[in-house]
Amino acid sequence: MHLVESLVGAVIREDGESLVLHVGERPVVVSVRGPREVTQAPMTLEGMVALLSEILPADAEHALAEYGAVESELQPSTSAPGERFTVVAARGGDDVWIELRRKRGTPAKSDPKPAGDATSSAPRSARKAASEAPSAIEAASTEPAVVLPLSRTGVRAEPFPRVAPPRTGGLERLLRTASARGAEALYLFSNARPSIRVDGEIITLDSESALGSEDVEALVLEVLPDRLEAGALITEREWICDIKDVGRVRCLAFSDHRGPGGIFRMIPARAISAEQLGLSREIQGLCAEPEGLVLVTGPRASGKSTLLAAFVDLIARTRSDHVITVESRVKVVHDNRMGIVSQREVRGGAHEWLATIRGALRENPDVLVVEDLRAPEVAAEAIDAAASGYLVIAGIPAHSAPEAVTRLIEQAMPERRGSVQAALAETLRGVVAQVLLRKSSGGRIAARELLLGTPSVASLIAEGQLAQLPLALDSGRKHGMVPLADALIAFIQSGVIDVREAWRKSSNRASLLKQLKREGIDTSVVERLA
Repeated sequence: MHLVESLVGAVIREDGESLVLHVGERPVVVSVRGPREVTQAPMTLEGMVALLSEILPADAEHALAEYGAVESELQPSTSAPGERFTVVAARGGDDVWIELRRKRGTPAKSDPKPAGDATSSAPRSARKAASEAPSAIEAASTEPAVVLPLSRTGVRAEPFPRVAPPRTGGLERLLRTASARGAEALYLFSNARPSIRVDGEIITLDSESALGSEDVEALVLEVLPDRLEAGALITEREWICDIKDVGRVRCLAFSDHRGPGGIFRMIPARAISAEQLGLSREIQGLCAEPEGLVLVTGPRASGKSTLLAAFVDLIARTRSDHVITVESRVKVVHDNRMGIVSQREVRGGAHEWLATIRGALRENPDVLVVEDLRAPEVAAEAIDAAASGYLVIAGIPAHSAPEAVTRLIEQAMPERRGSVQAALAETLRGVVAQVLLRKSSGGRIAARELLLGTPSVASLIAEGQLAQLPLALDSGRKHGMVPLADALIAFIQSGVIDVREAWRKSSNRASLLKQLKREGIDTSVVERLA
């Protein structure tokens, strides 16, 4: 196993978490410092097939051939006997993807037995589970599978007897397949094949059989926290559970015109760090503010939760403070580092959110993180807390930084709008607006707009001249402000994204068009859309 020893050694030398190999791509070690290529030569199909034969036992190879995805324990390395690795492989035709995942803190067994995937118990009618391997390294999972102790419910050992077992071989197998292909979510609908979302796009698993209503019901019931009586209808409900070798999964059950359904979103086991997200020095500097208000905004599904989690992680690593987060669901679990992080879940409407925030403030935290300021009462309470000397970091839905400020003021009760406007002018430290873009090479990347609470911005807010905030943003580059158009154009010039993608995600297309022309970038393809 000379090649395997070399690959394992590369992960250990880089202190990495995993090694990703894909046909046509260079092998990449993934670590907290970011991805690093192991060799300059891309992997060939012949080399990948030979590697599979070398690292997989016979039963695992058979499962891979039959189902398209498999997971197995790697035999202990002779050069690193204290290390343990798991192999996750997927194959569809000539496309092969392999990941060697490092199992930290788990001593190697003296006589290990490679463990095949859960598909080994699936019926033969479930054909290849992965007809397509990930198209790029970005689609692969960058973290090893971790099972965290903070679970709402354990996975049921067996489904309820009133429903026949599904033909697909269980929800865990489908989730493992989705995770191995770098999916963000798994979708189950009655009378349809399972689908996954990868880099924002829905992909149907054509190699899977279509699921009947009883199949979907059985799969959902495997992890449903509340036992249902026989014949009970699955109505809309949401919960979080832990799935072995996948991690935390956010589950949503519902019924539509077809029958029962389920959406299962994979939650990162750990927060993606500010460094991994590529946050600028100015954005990271907002987390060092002693008090004031920091807003995180963006349209739907723009990564606001990921950005908020990165802020909490950065504060936990760099400040010896008491941090309280108020969230609709605790997704990413934060460990205590230099300081203390306490995470609170809120169910219900504005009244419950308000009560939870007020209760948290009685504990005198240094930093308060609020997931959403959608309700006027919650927004007013957060602004008051910032004015009282707390650092408040909060999310609010908007398409741009100036729009976030305007929305925060306009949603206030009419009798309080003046005081909210004055307090916001005094407390605002910055607004980070984020959009996710499809890269030309596959995968996604975030473009960020940054509005800072400079004296000129504070003056505009205090005087109610909110329409002038975009001009203040454009003229604030010398202070570190970044208009979204600047970030988009930089990605276009570097070839990361296409002009049409920038146009599609721009919040001010007329301004973007002018800047593109000033930079000498061909705009003919988008002018037809204007």
